[in-house]
Amino acid sequence: MQTFQKLLSLLLCGVMLFGCAVAETVTAPEISAEELAQWAEWSESEGGEEETYSSDEQNAGNLTAEEEAMLESLSSKLEDATMDRAIDISDLEINEKLPDHVVNILLMGVDNRSVELVSGRADANIICSINKLDGSVKLTSIARDTAVEVPGYSSRKRINTAFKFGSKDGDIAYGAELGMKTVNRNFKMNIQYYVIVNIHGLADIIQAIGGVDMELTKAEASAINYELFDKEPMGSNKGRQRLELKNGVQHLDGMQAVTYGRIRNLKGQNDFNRNGRQRALLETLLKTVMVDMDLIKLMTLIETALPYGYTNLTMDELLTLGLAVLGGSTMQKLKDGGALVDQFSLPIDKLYGYKGFDGNALLYINEQRLVTTLTQLQEFIYGESYLD
Repeated sequence: MQTFQKLLSLLLCGVMLFGCAVAETVTAPEISAEELAQWAEWSESEGGEEETYSSDEQNAGNLTAEEEAMLESLSSKLEDATMDRAIDISDLEINEKLPDHVVNILLMGVDNRSVELVSGRADANIICSINKLDGSVKLTSIARDTAVEVPGYSSRKRINTAFKFGSKDGDIAYGAELGMKTVNRNFKMNIQYYVIVNIHGLADIIQAIGGVDMELTKAEASAINYELFDKEPMGSNKGRQRLELKNGVQHLDGMQAVTYGRIRNLKGQNDFNRNGRQRALLETLLKTVMVDMDLIKLMTLIETALPYGYTNLTMDELLTLGLAVLGGSTMQKLKDGGALVDQFSLPIDKLYGYKGFDGNALLYINEQRLVTTLTQLQEFIYGESYLD
């Protein structure tokens, strides 16, 4: 694989491992959308040899000795983060009626305090849909308390338990497979790719880019202070100041940002509000890394990210998706200053109730509401429904 192709793959995978999903848009600011489109066109052309570059393109694609060394190191680490275990696609309960121009990837964030990725509840479950035709990216978050059928278990369970059940014997890949199969069975999806991360690794990633500015309410600021200073401190608070108790934009360090994404108990709110905060954080992260980012900083960020996650996407698959996004509508949205991704959440407002399972009150979608839910989900991802 040629140098620039390697770089694109790493750009895509490095931040995608941490839930941003559209890291394909992250690149050095001096590279224009027009140049990226030219490179995408070149990579698909017959031959694809480096000498077919124009002089301007070749200069833009050249790397220094330091950058080349980092790239080689990252390539090796990326291989360590890529699961080579073959998945039995026939066992994933894939919906064959869905078209293949959209690649759906299950992003799972495991809520544990270990640096190493181990078994735990996947409190963040997001379907990342990448359209290979127009380069658009869409995120669908599933509330962690959603009642679902987990294959192999009789009673309905929280969706966040699927990964935990599958990985209980230490098999991370099987935990991811059970998570994909659970989403496919309950929401008629065709997912066969996953990215799974330790969500607390996000703190190091955010810290590496200097933190993020988030719009907070007074209640959110108070909740972050309580979680970090009073309830259960996560890591050292050395040098950290309490947030001001006010509404407005405040600068958050890595651990404060992660804590913001975990807030769940504010008065009058529920897991849907928590999911909204997670999506807002991802959107902010994407825009933050675009500012004053150069190649060395970007590869350092990727190197920080890699130890915390795994994926079954190969370098070639990541490259294909990355080129689609880089040459598509997401780049235009970035140029126009709009939201980079479209967002959706499940269950849909007013299309669920609460029902007890094993003594737990879970979010429940009955059969009648499920038809409407699946219709709207497919229309969001594909623009039309493929239900019978």
